[in-house]
Formats: sequence, C-alpha cells, structure tokens
Amino acid sequence: MGFLSVGLRLLPFIMQAVDMIERCVRAPSNEKENAAVGVVHSILQTVEAGVDKDLLNDDDVNRATRDVMRAVVSLQNVLASKQ
Repeated sequence: MGFLSVGLRLLPFIMQAVDMIERCVRAPSNEKENAAVGVVHSILQTVEAGVDKDLLNDDDVNRATRDVMRAVVSLQNVLASKQ
C-alpha cells in the first residue's frame, strides 16, 4: 500500500474527527484543531504499525493533516452558509 493510498484512506477519519470536535468542543478554533489532530494522531498510531513508517513524528504529515482539516472545515462552513 503506497503512502498516498494511506493518506486517502485517512480522509474519512479526518472528516469524522473534525465533525466530532465541532459538535462536542466549545473552544476557540485553534483548540478545536488541536483536539482534532489528537484524534487523527490516535488513528495514525494504528496505521503506523501497518505501513511500518513513523508518521506521527513527520512534520510533513502533521502539516498536511492540519491543511486537510482546515480545508474540510472551510468547505463545511461554506456549505452551511449556503443553506
């Protein structure tokens, strides 16, 4: 399984983490983002064992995860404003 394939498989988990945090956490956006990253990091711990890579200590993976989360939240906000 290639790294891109792993990343694409994480997208639903990232979206669920963002949704869960948005519904359950009443805090400033940066705190919510950190909480969602924590949820995704928990998932990545399991993925690491399967791909034999150190994903959690990779700055590029962490940065990309945050970028995807911001994009998901941005899209959710735009869609919500159109309703």
